[in-house]
Amino acid sequence: MRPKRLDIFIFKSFLLLLFGTFFICLFILLMNILWRFIDIMVGKGLSIGVLAQFFFYFAITLSPTALPLSVLLASLITFGNLGERYELLAMKTAGISLLRIMRPLTLFCILLASISFYFQNVVCPNVSQKLDALIYSMFHKSPELDIPEGAFYDQIAGYNIYVRHKDVETGALYDMIIYDLSRGFDEIRVIAADSGRLETTADKMHLYLHLYSGEQFENMKEQNMSQRDNPYRREIFSEKHLLIDFNSDFNLVDDNVMSSRADSKNMSQLKHSIDSLSVRQDSMGLGNMNDYKAVALSTFFLTSEDSATISSSPVKSINVDSVFKSASRSQQLAYHNKMKEYVSGQKNDLLFKGNAMAVGDQAIRGHWVQWMKKITLSLSMLLFFFIGAPLGAIIRKGGLGVPAIVSVFTYILYYITSASGEKMFAAGEWSILGCWLSTIILLPFCIFFTISANRDSSVFQMDVYKEFFRFWFGSRIKRNIVPKDVVIEDPDRERCLSLTEGILSLSSSISAEDSLGRLPGYSSLFFKNRRNDRLHLLSDEIERLVEEMANSRDMIELDILNGFPILQVDGIDSPFSKSNFNKVVGILLPLGLLFWIRSWLFSLKLRKQLVNVSVAADKLKSYIEFGKEGLKS
Repeated sequence: MRPKRLDIFIFKSFLLLLFGTFFICLFILLMNILWRFIDIMVGKGLSIGVLAQFFFYFAITLSPTALPLSVLLASLITFGNLGERYELLAMKTAGISLLRIMRPLTLFCILLASISFYFQNVVCPNVSQKLDALIYSMFHKSPELDIPEGAFYDQIAGYNIYVRHKDVETGALYDMIIYDLSRGFDEIRVIAADSGRLETTADKMHLYLHLYSGEQFENMKEQNMSQRDNPYRREIFSEKHLLIDFNSDFNLVDDNVMSSRADSKNMSQLKHSIDSLSVRQDSMGLGNMNDYKAVALSTFFLTSEDSATISSSPVKSINVDSVFKSASRSQQLAYHNKMKEYVSGQKNDLLFKGNAMAVGDQAIRGHWVQWMKKITLSLSMLLFFFIGAPLGAIIRKGGLGVPAIVSVFTYILYYITSASGEKMFAAGEWSILGCWLSTIILLPFCIFFTISANRDSSVFQMDVYKEFFRFWFGSRIKRNIVPKDVVIEDPDRERCLSLTEGILSLSSSISAEDSLGRLPGYSSLFFKNRRNDRLHLLSDEIERLVEEMANSRDMIELDILNGFPILQVDGIDSPFSKSNFNKVVGILLPLGLLFWIRSWLFSLKLRKQLVNVSVAADKLKSYIEFGKEGLKS
């Protein structure tokens, strides 16, 4: 297969998955947006066109976020499918390295990252500006008129309307009570009617209320406020009509209202805003410093006639204590109160100026966050590809199962680190490197997975981890001896019986004399090349017996053989064969303690295994000598 045809094959496999996963990821992000803004969309009578515009704008702004996630998922599935179908193995067998296989997709992802950067810098700011204006208009739109039964409706400004019953088909309202607060609480008007009807005018700017058979009570505001009794007016009507201001139309605000937001600017506009805000902050800071110097260097002149006066001219030195002590008690109290008021005023002034400076600094950092985000979000596409492609080659699982799980956890890690870093920088607690926190964390994973996959590492093979735990904790290994289909030579039972008696005697001797289960000596473990020869001999004898008896056709004998444990005697010996290594580990106390505890754990397990050895050897001896009757006894 020529390399160009190979590139086309890999590119086609990736591209089809990329389109599918992109729309899936975009749909999931849009559903999240739907739940966030459901309150401003429901119950306001928005047209299909407005809602379509809302989701269209959001789809554009969320595309740079959905694209890296879709690259991660598509690369995982693509290389997982290649590994699962052994196509990746065939390519490597032909002498093509994984980096060479990834080359066309790497170039394509670089192109996608460039397009994403251009999209964020040119298209998204304008769309974000329109989207913010649309959300603002939707939020301030009056709700759709839907008066409930048996409850007060207060969505009409200045009015509370109660309807006991309404006819859905005709729109008639029955047993109505209306509280008119449009002219203030002092001139409240209460209207009770047997029935009525509510309509919207053609210009959608007013409500036309028709009332039938009712009464109206109205307070009359009295000009003389000292009068105790307030007059009111009562009116009985058979038919009454009210015109109420109620703008139910959708009015879209101008896009320029949202142009000052940081997410509505491209990189050049953000840089210009940062420079302008920085100049303003510097001038404010310099002005505040000059004002504070002028106030801080001013000195109180204490005189016998005045309580305290402030002079703006600086004085080099003054003995305040002597002046204060020479004053009378009333003057001292006046000085104290005056100084307390002065210090309190200065403190409040500094707090106000400090808050103003903090708001300005936060605005600058918010602009920097948006500036950096356009770069980091584009680079995340390459990071996710160099995580997804090597992981897919290592895991060798296609479909949406394992790749979807890995993608979700990777994206959660990226999102949490990215949001946390940006938030900490925006709050002024971290440096600008907080905006790059997600990139800094994910980059080592990219390098590690790529190198591991290119070297066919077994980092994700479960046998490696099982062997690791077996080395440190001595996980139990079970024998699985099954009858052989062809037996050339039957076991010599006389020799097997002799081996069994020797094993039984040796295991009993070791259990009685050796200190298994106790804490091992630290110095003997690391500085004397400790080795338990008797346990090694017992293990060798057991394996000789099992090898001899494995040729048996008797299922009972094979079941008894499976009862012999595999002794992991190396766990209680010194960790390394070379004494120098053992001494170095023993000197490095934290590492030496780990191996010391490991030796003790293996010692505990061996003590239990010796009991099983004695039981299995006794059973085998009785069966060889007396058959089934020996087992019964």
